[in-house]
Amino acid sequence: MPFIQLEHLNLHYEEQLKGDTPIILLHGNFGSWHYWQPFLQNLPDGYRGYAPDFRGCGDSDVTDTGYDIHTLSQDILAFAEQLKLNKFHLVGHSLGGAVAQELAGTIPDRILTLTLVAPAPAEGMPLLKNTSTSDGFFSAQNTFQFLGAIGLKRRVLSAAIKKTMPGLSNHQHYLDLAVDDALKMDIKAFNGFLAALKKWNGSHLLKNFSFPVLIMHGELDSVVPLQPLKTMQQQIKDCRFHTFRHIGHSPQLEHPKAFNKLLSAFLQGNEVASLTDISFKKPLNLFNQLKLKLKRIFE
Repeated sequence: MPFIQLEHLNLHYEEQLKGDTPIILLHGNFGSWHYWQPFLQNLPDGYRGYAPDFRGCGDSDVTDTGYDIHTLSQDILAFAEQLKLNKFHLVGHSLGGAVAQELAGTIPDRILTLTLVAPAPAEGMPLLKNTSTSDGFFSAQNTFQFLGAIGLKRRVLSAAIKKTMPGLSNHQHYLDLAVDDALKMDIKAFNGFLAALKKWNGSHLLKNFSFPVLIMHGELDSVVPLQPLKTMQQQIKDCRFHTFRHIGHSPQLEHPKAFNKLLSAFLQGNEVASLTDISFKKPLNLFNQLKLKLKRIFE
């Protein structure tokens, strides 16, 4: 369990070393390095994979501030500096996709490729603007405390995660990891990330993307809409786009075999268009199963 001491926090990360070419993998909100565990376990030869935990997540330190996208990107830059990673592939999921865009647009000469997995769109996430980050009765902090007090926090989070990532119904181990990560994340990080995503806009960064870019999207993603990502593709000079059929917000966990194949091909400079038919069979009656489980929770 390695750590790197940055200026304001002790940052945890996991690594897999099978060569010289670095890959930095950035997780999303409610997550940790666990979201990259299937990829690290099947890392292609020739690469060194690094998966850090953002501040307030996983085993990294909790800080009072610093959860904005710019500061998070500077944390990762400092992380790369300490590991002496001059040039590297960069992969970001969801919130980590916004951080990856911020970092890549700031230091484009050091980025070999950029992969954005169900990322926060460069134009921002206007759907979050009506979400409260105040200290009111229905704030995230009070809601989590209430659910914890009545013993429903884990069950509600599990149901929510299965709704946004329906493919996890076939991967109980990864579902358990995702729920554990969500429970472990500090409330300061939750509030900070939400506030950051409400106001972040990275549209001005796209013109700096002088490297190959791959955007991945799940057909059933209820978190990130498709159209803003397609708009990003049109604004990036060298950008490929892949949609996973019957997959939600986290293809790296919902269908790791297909995800690993696609990402490995892109990193190695191989054509990814031939992989567009990668999919898996959608679980039967998934929506009805979810409704039944939610009904049981609140009965």
